[in-house]
Amino acid sequence: MQTLSYVLSTLGLASVVAASLIKGRKMKQILFFVFCSNVLFATSYMFAGSGINGAASCYLGGLQAIINYFFDSKDKPLPKWLVALYAIGFVAVNLIFGGFNALTVLAIVASLSFVMCIGQKSGAKYRFWTIVNSVLWCIYDLLSKSYGAFVSHIILLVFTVVGMIIHDRKKEKVNE
Repeated sequence: MQTLSYVLSTLGLASVVAASLIKGRKMKQILFFVFCSNVLFATSYMFAGSGINGAASCYLGGLQAIINYFFDSKDKPLPKWLVALYAIGFVAVNLIFGGFNALTVLAIVASLSFVMCIGQKSGAKYRFWTIVNSVLWCIYDLLSKSYGAFVSHIILLVFTVVGMIIHDRKKEKVNE
């Protein structure tokens, strides 16, 4: 089961890296890859036999991403009440499965930055919030000694910066 967990985690990482490398004038494609990555990561936690908090958070993130996907597909804005519900969901999941401590508070803040990631209207803004999210998770990973997750978050951080360089930097106008 551990091998299957590693395979699913690798596929989840590839999916979220793909999301960071898509130009994303619209969020539909990005949200699809974010949905896939969350479901793959959550399932990998289940096969690893540990991390029910991580699995619950990832399944919730996947649900949120697919809901946003359908809103984006229909060119409809996200209702503010839905974003508030997302935030409440992450706070509840983290408190229920993680208890109340400093690491849980950090996980809640990182989870709320994920809500910001998937709530954006363009790939450029998604990548900005993904960097914020990845840095928060890297801090969490180091403090909780989750070095495998730390490596994944570093890889995502690097590819998100690459996506920014490729798609988001301002082109200088050449005077002729």
